[in-house]
Amino acid sequence: MLKKAIATGLVALVGLAGPTVAQDNHIDTIRSDAPELAQYGKFNIGVKTLKLVNPKQLDIVKAKAGEPIPTYDRPLTVEVWYPAKAVPNQANTGQYRAITRDGKTEVTLVGKAVRDAAPDASGGPYPLLIISHGYPGNRYLLSHLGENRSSKGYVVAAIDHTDSTYSDTAAFASTLLNRRLEQRKP
Repeated sequence: MLKKAIATGLVALVGLAGPTVAQDNHIDTIRSDAPELAQYGKFNIGVKTLKLVNPKQLDIVKAKAGEPIPTYDRPLTVEVWYPAKAVPNQANTGQYRAITRDGKTEVTLVGKAVRDAAPDASGGPYPLLIISHGYPGNRYLLSHLGENRSSKGYVVAAIDHTDSTYSDTAAFASTLLNRRLEQRKP
């Protein structure tokens, strides 16, 4: 009887420990056995969220057979990491609210970037990297890579592809058509 009570207690404690561990979502942790290139670079990191519009795009979701395909101004949310000027007396505020695979659960990811920090133009111009998530996904899937690369002198843009995120999987055909248009250089 005592063994069963102890086992039940241990299962309960392990169950309680799970959510506590899950809340520690640091994307900026570098393991001691990580390769040399995994280390952060010399630049401070800034991050901004941009709300953009790709005008007059084909609206595959509303397309009907035998009719012209309607167009719409397609919204895009883009997270941009960039080399930034140091922000004195400000703790890192690289927190991101991300939706998980179930399309409902929201988690907080914690990194090194300072939100809306002033860009550091001293080493520029900087090359641009584009991160494009899978279907479905979101712009935060590779946020650790975005932060790390911007610390090494890159501007990194990660796109939330409309109709293709965990919380918005409207139509795969829309993703096939629009993703390439959203990734191209204007």
